[in-house]
Amino acid sequence: MSSVTISQASELIWELLEALEDAYWEASTCEDKDSTFNILRVLNAEYMELLKVSVQDHHYEYEVISTSQDAMNQALAEYQQFTTNHPQRLRTRQRLRSLLNQFSSMISPQ
Repeated sequence: MSSVTISQASELIWELLEALEDAYWEASTCEDKDSTFNILRVLNAEYMELLKVSVQDHHYEYEVISTSQDAMNQALAEYQQFTTNHPQRLRTRQRLRSLLNQFSSMISPQ
């Protein structure tokens, strides 16, 4: 895992949650909404845990805390496969791919 602070991780997860919310509302089928909702839940749980960390500790190195590292990587990989054709709106798809790639590289073991 690259050296990323808790503060940086919180900001990236927040941006990712916003992009996923857009993707959720742009989804045209229940399957698309379900896939997006699943990753939203995982990342929202992580974000909520990070909010519990004292601001004085935000300079420490980030590590996944709401679930196992493997579970987070699996959830991200599954959703990244899903985003090859979804969401249909190009701007949202590109933003999501970029943020997902950033987050994946941030939590991947080196």
